[in-house]
Amino acid sequence: MDRTDLFLGLIVVLLAAQVYETGDGHTPMFIVLPVMAILYLLPVYLAGAVVLENVVDG
Repeated sequence: MDRTDLFLGLIVVLLAAQVYETGDGHTPMFIVLPVMAILYLLPVYLAGAVVLENVVDG
């Protein structure tokens, strides 16, 4: 499995978790905080990886 499949799978799981979290106001914070951190930091990581692969490596 290459990196694209892994990221697409992770996005699907995190979006499902986001829907669950916004639909239910009683989700524990130890579930909400990691899901939100990964959900909002994943695009930053992907953009950094694209920049490093295309710009830095030339």
